[in-house]
Amino acid sequence: MEPIRLGSLTLYPFGLLFALFALGALVLIARSMNKAGLKKETASWFAVLSVPLCFIFAHLGYCVFIVDQMIGNEDFGMLIRVREGGFLLWGAIAGGLLAALITGKLTGQPAGRIADTTIVATCLLIAAGRILCGLLFKDQGIGMSIEAWFNTDWLDPEEADYANRFSLFALEDYSFFERFPFAVKNFYGEWCWAVFVPEAVWACVMALIISRTKAKDGGKTVRFLILYSCAQIVLEAMLRGEVLHLPWLGFVRANQVLCAIALVTVIIVCLRRLKKKERGKEALICFAQVIPAIGIVVAMEFAALEKKISMIEAWPADVCFLIMGLACLWMGLAVHRLWKKAYALHAGDTLVES
Repeated sequence: MEPIRLGSLTLYPFGLLFALFALGALVLIARSMNKAGLKKETASWFAVLSVPLCFIFAHLGYCVFIVDQMIGNEDFGMLIRVREGGFLLWGAIAGGLLAALITGKLTGQPAGRIADTTIVATCLLIAAGRILCGLLFKDQGIGMSIEAWFNTDWLDPEEADYANRFSLFALEDYSFFERFPFAVKNFYGEWCWAVFVPEAVWACVMALIISRTKAKDGGKTVRFLILYSCAQIVLEAMLRGEVLHLPWLGFVRANQVLCAIALVTVIIVCLRRLKKKERGKEALICFAQVIPAIGIVVAMEFAALEKKISMIEAWPADVCFLIMGLACLWMGLAVHRLWKKAYALHAGDTLVES
C-alpha cells in the first residue's frame, strides 16, 4: 500500500496500524504484570527494552536468511535500510524474550514470570500482524491459486497425470472460495488461498489457551513455543508467494527449521527441570516420537505441492497437509507431556496469576 504523505511527514499504513496495535499490546502487558503482582517499574522497563530489541532482532533475523542474496548482489546496506521492510517473526520473539530476561535482571524478579505476562498480548499482536500483512501487501501469507488448486485436468483420460492433483475434491465451480476470508488476489490478480487467516485465527486460539493455563514461572512461555511451532510448521508448508528460505538452500523453508529448533530447545529446557534419574527415560520417550513425526513432516513437505516423491505423487496436497498436521499434533503431544512434568503445578505450589 502506498505511503501517506502529510507535507514533509511520510506515514506508512502498515507501520502506523501495527504501531497502534503494539501500543495496545503494551497496555495489556502492563495490566497483566500488575495482576501478576510484579513490581511497578517492570512494565516500563519491559516496554523500553522490548520495542528496540524486537525491531532489531526481527530485521537482523531476516537479513541472516537473505545473506546469500546480499553477498551475490554485494549489497549489505539492507542491514540498515529498514524502510524496505524485511522482518522475521522469530527474531521479534527472541527480542521479546531477551527483553524479559534483562527486565528480570534489572528488577530482581524471575524472567520466566515476566515473560509469561506478555504471551497473551504477543499472540494477539501476531494475529493483528498476520491480517495486516495479508491485506496490505501482495503475495504475503498466501497459498496456491484457487484455480490451480481445483485443477481437474488430471481427470482427462487422455492426459491423466495425478501429479497435477492438489485437491481431494474435484470442483467444477469453486467461485464460492474466491473471496475473503478464504482467498485474496496475488500480484497477478489471481485468487489465492489466504493462509494468513488461519495463521491469525490460531494465534487467537493460542491466546485463549495461554490465558487459561496455570503453570510455574516460564510455563506459559514454553507452552506458547510448543503451540506456535507445531502449528506453524503446517501453515508454513501451505504458503507460496513470498516465503523465506535458508541461504543457498532455496528448497528449505527457514521458518520450519526455526520451529523445529524451538521445539528441540523446549525439550532440552524441560528435561533440565526434571530430576536427573528421570531425564534419560523421558528424553527417550519424547525423541522416539518427535523424530519419526519430523520424518513424516519432511516427506509430506516434498509430496504436497512439489510432488517430488514419485511413489506418492498421486496423493492430493490436502491429504498430505492433513497427514502433516497429524504428525505435528503427535509431536506436540509428545513435547506437551514433557512440559506437564516440568511446569505443571502440584499441591503446595504457589500460583501467581498473569
